[in-house]
Amino acid sequence: MDRKRITILIVLSVLLIVVFFSTYSYALFESEITGEVETNIASWKIKINNTLIQEGITNQFVINSINYTQTDSNVRSGKFAPGIEGYYDLEIDPTDTEVSVKYSIIIEDFETENLEIDRIELLSGGTLTVNDNTYTGIIPLSNQTIQRIRIYLVWTDLNTAEGNAEDSRIGTRDNPDVNIPVTVNLIQYLGE
Repeated sequence: MDRKRITILIVLSVLLIVVFFSTYSYALFESEITGEVETNIASWKIKINNTLIQEGITNQFVINSINYTQTDSNVRSGKFAPGIEGYYDLEIDPTDTEVSVKYSIIIEDFETENLEIDRIELLSGGTLTVNDNTYTGIIPLSNQTIQRIRIYLVWTDLNTAEGNAEDSRIGTRDNPDVNIPVTVNLIQYLGE
């Protein structure tokens, strides 16, 4: 009988061990459940001077309308000529965007050496970082307000033979507009 009891105890012990390990493995299997997750994508709707912009796309604008801060009695009102100063506003509207935004504004070389940028100012909060002809700023998610950047221009009256020849060359064209190419690149700012 002792042998019978020992056999029963061994069988029960093995059975308990099998039950224990089978429930443990079942619990492990259940803890690694996969399922579907639904997320909403953040909105990206930025406008520059009322033009809708896409993320990561470089957009080029041509400044062709200048607000004059200095006039000259020898120049017709509303015209840009040597000796005149003016500005152009670039307005970045991120109010429908649900991410922080980093923007870079690159002002290309002008078609005339007589025309130059006097300064660039961010009129509404924040700061601009200047590196050569690139102006970089960040619009944080916590402050999604319209950013107005003012670009001040001066048409220097060099009063030299070369400068006067260049002024005459521009002024005697059939369409004497002076276009200033501006490139704007917008990307999501990730805090780097």
